[in-house]
Amino acid sequence: PLAKLGRWTHSSRWLTVFNLTCVAGLCSVSALMLWDMREDATQRTEITSRSLLQVLERDIARNIELYDLSLQAVVDGMKRPDVARAAPELRHMILFDRSATGLGFGFIMVLNATGDVVLNSQSVAPRVLNRADGEYFQYFAAHNDDGLHISPPAISRLTGKWVVMMSRRLSNPDGSFAGVVAGAIHLDYFRGLFAAAGVARIGTVTLYGPGGSILMREPFDQQLLGESVANQPSYQRILTRQKGSFVGPAMVGEGERRFVFTHVGDQPLQLSTAIPPADIYADWWQKALALGGTVLALCGATIGLTWLFRCELDRRRAAEVATIALNVELELLATTDGLTGLSNRRSFDEVLAREWSRAVRTSQPLSLILLDADSFKGFNDRYGHQRGDEALKLIARAIEPVIGRSGDTGYRVGGEEFAVILPDTDKEGARIVASRIQQAVPGWKLPHASSNHAVLTVSCGLAQIPEAVAMEPAGLFRAADAALYEAKRSGRNCVRVSGSVSPDLRLVIG
Repeated sequence: PLAKLGRWTHSSRWLTVFNLTCVAGLCSVSALMLWDMREDATQRTEITSRSLLQVLERDIARNIELYDLSLQAVVDGMKRPDVARAAPELRHMILFDRSATGLGFGFIMVLNATGDVVLNSQSVAPRVLNRADGEYFQYFAAHNDDGLHISPPAISRLTGKWVVMMSRRLSNPDGSFAGVVAGAIHLDYFRGLFAAAGVARIGTVTLYGPGGSILMREPFDQQLLGESVANQPSYQRILTRQKGSFVGPAMVGEGERRFVFTHVGDQPLQLSTAIPPADIYADWWQKALALGGTVLALCGATIGLTWLFRCELDRRRAAEVATIALNVELELLATTDGLTGLSNRRSFDEVLAREWSRAVRTSQPLSLILLDADSFKGFNDRYGHQRGDEALKLIARAIEPVIGRSGDTGYRVGGEEFAVILPDTDKEGARIVASRIQQAVPGWKLPHASSNHAVLTVSCGLAQIPEAVAMEPAGLFRAADAALYEAKRSGRNCVRVSGSVSPDLRLVIG
């Protein structure tokens, strides 16, 4: 009996040691998981911020390039004697025919060597105005620089609005200073761009101009426009690299922020997001407390089961991972359009039915956009199906940037027809998305000789419950299709909303 008792005691001791080791290991694994979850929260925030900045940087850089082309056209035109001898109306048309092509571009004016405004894109006969005191005029008067110059923001004397001036130097044949061509970008353009990109989801988003001046900031505060943060340590760190992230003191306000930043091309402009660490880790703290408490309470009871079922669970887990990976691959092939990379009609029908049911159940809005390439048969007949496929890919690329929310989805539903499903989005929000797509496609300037617009365009039809009569998902589709037909009938390259003519249409549930 003593021997048996000794063996039992010895076994109990080892079992106790084993249990304590398992508890310690489980606690260590839990701590590591919590740390990984914390790092994941940081990484998700950085990925979201970087994606947003990439969209904003691309749009701003592209539009600045368009603005600069307009300035260069005026500079080149001023060098031609035949333009100088042309009648005022003709000269105005020649020099400023591209001045309105850029979104948010205000005006272009030409200053002579003394700073007098001699030409203005807003009128053939410009009003008497001298801008010799302007920063851009003084810069080119002192520098023999043929490049593009961007000035800090200021209130325009012509429009009374906040603008940032872009300018280029005019030179005489001998290279001496002959004046300046200057164009204004309204700061409201950047505000609209921020709103369209949904920056309100990402803490504080700021666009910095020359000398660290604030061009735009969301949340918007007009009193901060033009304020310089050049001496702030965090801004100095932004200037050291093209892009990156770091934790540093807030530039406006108090406390620390996690900054993600990038520069806008080779221009003296920077974009950054700034999020307080408390906002990043708020959800993580709740999960950490819940998970930590659960692990501590159940670790003793799970030690034995963890060991007994470990091999079986590992085997099943490996089988499940392989099965899930195969199912994901098959599902992707079954629900993705091979040409454009968007989801296909099958996926569209499933998601529309699901979102329609949820919208009816929760009384939340649901918007559907149908868009169709204009005169696409003529495009294929003239340029061939290979170019037609390229045109469809271009339309898909125009859809992808504007559906940034996790629930927004784009589809190719057949031929040259596409669709966008926007859950929890009202009519005005959906109209903004549709307009951005409709305006983005002709922005690629793909030639389309069979179209009245000379370039590839799309028409968009929009329907939204509860505004449209929709007793079933197909009813919402028919309403959007009718709006698309109305857009086609109205001349194409436009957006039409179902029910805009008959405002008394409402959701019918039956």
